[in-house]
This record gives sequence, structure tokens and C-alpha cells, in this order.
Amino acid sequence: MLGVQAYSRVAAAVVAVMVQLAIGYRFGRLADPTTLLMLAVGYVAFVGVIAIYVERRRRANPATVTLALTGDLAFIFAMTFYGTTSAHYDRALFGSVIIIHVANVYFGQRQAWRVVVLAALGYVFLLSAAWRTELAVDRMEQLWTVAVGAAGTALIIIHAGTVRRRLRAIVRLFERAEEGDFTQAYDEAADSRPDAITRVGRAYNRVRSQLASMVLTDSLTGCLNRRGFDQALAREVARSERAGSDMALLALDLDHFKDVNDTFGHLVGDEMLRALGALLIHTARAGDVVARIGGEEFAIILPDTSSAGAFQVASRLCELVELHPFPPGKPGSKPLHITTSIGVVSGTPDLADDHVALFMSRADAALYAAKRSGRNRVRTWDEKMGGVGDDNHQLSGLADSAQHRVLNAY
Repeated sequence: MLGVQAYSRVAAAVVAVMVQLAIGYRFGRLADPTTLLMLAVGYVAFVGVIAIYVERRRRANPATVTLALTGDLAFIFAMTFYGTTSAHYDRALFGSVIIIHVANVYFGQRQAWRVVVLAALGYVFLLSAAWRTELAVDRMEQLWTVAVGAAGTALIIIHAGTVRRRLRAIVRLFERAEEGDFTQAYDEAADSRPDAITRVGRAYNRVRSQLASMVLTDSLTGCLNRRGFDQALAREVARSERAGSDMALLALDLDHFKDVNDTFGHLVGDEMLRALGALLIHTARAGDVVARIGGEEFAIILPDTSSAGAFQVASRLCELVELHPFPPGKPGSKPLHITTSIGVVSGTPDLADDHVALFMSRADAALYAAKRSGRNRVRTWDEKMGGVGDDNHQLSGLADSAQHRVLNAY
């Protein structure tokens, strides 16, 4: 930033000197042009040295930034001292406000506060120089000018800091949204005096649910998609870890679904998936999470559910799917019927394990066992089935393409 601003600083210095000389010449109050030109040359050289230094290092530490800002102030105060009378020394404070604004916007509040202190000290030094030369200076009035200027600038810095903090909060919301996380809303209640930033936050809150639906929902079935499922599972594992409560995960896969697509076409298969999604959502308990994680594979997260409870839920779903009349394959024909195999895993997550991957792997292993044992049934994971890290049976997760092909074979 210092390197980029070097050209602006040089241009501003040249313009200031030229304007000062032009005004002095026009009104017959010409300051020593040699002194002003020397000040400009010295300041330009200073800016150039700083720019070369940061360009070579490719970074600027806080001390370098403070030095550059101090040089800006020194130039303004020197121009004021040599270019005007003591009655107009307060114009140096106006110039200081510009430097404070630049520091606050580009380098942060800490640098801005440093410039405020340096500007106040510089103005007092400017007045002391006038006092020593016995110029007519009303000390009390000038000190009041310093106090009022410092107070007003402090309010500007504080307000700008508040604006920056609120903007960072909105940026974080959009960064989370970019990753598919819409769990947090903008806190409108924290804005005691609503303004333009509040309106941006409100606009985000209004579209948040729509964005979440587009990004996290499977358009065919209305269930969560894989991204939404991953986030929901991670949240539930974290919640169960904190609460020390049980949770369960069901992995569902339609039996012989490939035959439906091959016989009746993908449109009929899509209708069957849509009907299955609606059935699972309709029968889910409050707090359960239903997701379609790929093809004909679905998953259901059951919070606060023991192994026995999860098995009971899975068995009921198995019966409901078997008895449910799905849309017919051809107009006027009988409704289609299909079965499902379900793998169940439950337990209390432990911080010592990666239970997100562990639950997915074990539910996958239980589903594979249900397929091998005849389909249209429920199997609960046990240690004989293996899972991630097991030497005799390793599965890569619910969405693993190789496993998906194996399951389709059943």
C-alpha cells in the first residue's frame, strides 16, 4: 500500500507547493519559494526512499508505516510554518485530518491513533515556535482548537472502527456462505442505529434461506444434498460430543434400483427417488436430518437416539418403503414396489476419534452387510463388519464411487 500510495503522495505535495506559490504571488504574500521547493524536493525524496524500501522487502512493518505517516505530517506542518502566518496555523490540523483518514482506512486504528497524537504534538510544537518568535498567538484559543480537533478526529476513528468491524462481520457471513454454511444470520439487534450496513445485513438475512436451499438442498427430492449432509453430520457430532449424548446414522440404498432405470427409464427412476425423498421427510421425527447423498443412496441423522431406537426407526422405514406404492412405470399400469437396505450405526462421539468419518464408514459397512445378507433388511454395525482403519474391511465412505458400484451390483 505504501508503494502504491507513493505516486499520490508525490502528486499531492507538488500540487500543494504550486498552489501555495500561486496564491502567494496573486495576493502579494509570496513565501520564500526556495524554501517551499526544498521542502517539496525533500519530501519527494523521503517518499521515494520509503517506496523503494518496501518494494525490495515486499512488506512494511508497523514502524515503517508510522515513519511514512510521520513524514506526511512533517511536510504538512513545515508547509504551514513557512507558507502562512500564525493566525492560520490551524490549517495544519485540516491537513492532519487527511493523513488520519488515510491511516485509519488503509493501515488500521492503531496507526490512526498514532497520527492523532503526533498531529497534536506537532501543532503544539508549531505554536511554540510562534511563541518563541513573539508572534501574536492566543494560546488558550489555539489549545482549544487542538482539543476540539482531537475530539472530533477521535469520534471519526471510533465510528470508522465500528463500521469496519460490522463490515468484517458481513464479509465473514459471505465467506461462510461461499463454503455452503448458512447457519449464521446478521445480528440486526446489535445495530442500535440502523444505517446502510444494517440494510446490507437485512438483505443477506432475507436471501439466506433461499441461498441455503439452492446450495444445500437436492433439487430432485427436497432432501439435503451431500454438502448439506456433511455440514449437518459435523454439527450433530460436535453437539453430541459436547452433550455426551448418543446419536445414530442410517444409510439407505434402494435394492435393484438399476433395474428400474434400465426397464422403465430414468424419468421413472427420478419419480421414484422424488417419492422416496418425500416419504422419508414425512416420516422423519422432529430434529432428524434426511439427505440424498448420491444416486439412490440416502442418509438420515438421528440425534439423541440409542442403538435400539435407531434400529426400530430403520425397521419401520424398511417396512414403509416395501409397502409404499411408487409411481407406475407406464400409464395405466400398477404402482411399482421396491425395497431398501439400511445400515445403522450409533454411539456417543468421542473427541479422541474423527467421528464424522467413523460414523460414515461404519454406516456404510452396515449397509454393505445388509445387502450381502439378502437386502430388504436392517443391519446394525458391529466390530466384525470393520470400517475405517480396520485391516480386513476398509470402506471409503457413503459417497465413494467404488463402493457405489458394489452396492448397485446388489
